[in-house]
Amino acid sequence: MDRRTNTLLTVTDWITRASSWLILALLLSCSSQQPQGLVNAMKSNSNCPLDSVQVRSVFNYMQYFSNGTEISLAILVGDSTAFGGFRRHNDSLILVDNRDGVFEIGSVTKTVTATMLAKLVRDGIVDLNTPIKTFLPIALKQSSLNGKEVTLLHLANHTSGLPKEPDNVSTDWATPGSPYRSYDETKLYDYLSRRMTLQSTPGEKREYSNLGGGLLGHLLTLITGKSYEDLLLESVCEPLGMHGTFVALDSGRTQHLVLGRDPEGNVVPNWELNVLAGGGGIKSTAADMAKYIRAHMTDTTYYLLTQQPTFKYTEHNTAGLGWAWYTNGSKKFVDATGGTGGYSCCVIFERSTRTGIVLLTNVSAFLASKGEYITKLCRELYDSIPSNAGRK
Repeated sequence: MDRRTNTLLTVTDWITRASSWLILALLLSCSSQQPQGLVNAMKSNSNCPLDSVQVRSVFNYMQYFSNGTEISLAILVGDSTAFGGFRRHNDSLILVDNRDGVFEIGSVTKTVTATMLAKLVRDGIVDLNTPIKTFLPIALKQSSLNGKEVTLLHLANHTSGLPKEPDNVSTDWATPGSPYRSYDETKLYDYLSRRMTLQSTPGEKREYSNLGGGLLGHLLTLITGKSYEDLLLESVCEPLGMHGTFVALDSGRTQHLVLGRDPEGNVVPNWELNVLAGGGGIKSTAADMAKYIRAHMTDTTYYLLTQQPTFKYTEHNTAGLGWAWYTNGSKKFVDATGGTGGYSCCVIFERSTRTGIVLLTNVSAFLASKGEYITKLCRELYDSIPSNAGRK
């Protein structure tokens, strides 16, 4: 191939990438979608755990979503858990029992990955301050900056300095499908050994990284010699009885899947994160996530370890392992959000009041991000729980 042909390919590749980012920028910068007519067709609230104010909140936000949209909700107060399901059907809001419906949880997966790391720490298998280069079969292009090595802790609390995404993964986020499906170990190692440069000194700045979360999950597979899903089932799902939580879809698991939808309401393929599954590859249910959150509110072993402060990055925010604290006056809770091409979710809980909320939806992250709809709805619902509701 001569130099002129090579230059042409380089320019073509640049244009393709630039176009992809332009599409994404347009999607995320558009003004909030206008609400569409919606009728409250819930025949009875007897099976709904929400009060009239909370129902109104759900109704208000569902106006921005398409027909076929579902919300699966769990509210935890003390030792009690209540479930509520809502669907927009023929421009009517109806009650459904979808507590066992399967949704992608996106980046909430990172909290599960951090929980599995915490278990390995508690069991004495690894130390949080061990450099990641210790576990990799390749030499990193850059493993340190200003004399500081990237450690397991840095990956778990997003202070590693790693870029948000590897630059050799598809960047056409706006196109339906799974941008990570073909991103395998070979491509990851090629990136880490030949292309990756740190954006900041490890441990000095918190910059959210999907790459860091995915890499942490991969490192756990190298440390244990188990697949990410096997480690998930062994460390978290089986002990907690979370039978509807997994990574890979099959015919049996698909039966309970709530189909993901794009911003226009069209059904989209599920995301497969391959080697980066630890950053966002888990599917779960409201029933299972309620068990997961309850463990974080009550367990005193490795679930509690994930919530120990490791890095304060704003006046009101402190990072743990996977989780982040929000503190403002009397308010102090832990939360996490997640989103993929067809789903978005949010979870919030507080150990001291033993209250929590799980909100799973098949609202595309590309739609939810325009108005922060899911995050705002989850916060409204959580704030409406009396602060002393779960105290003994």
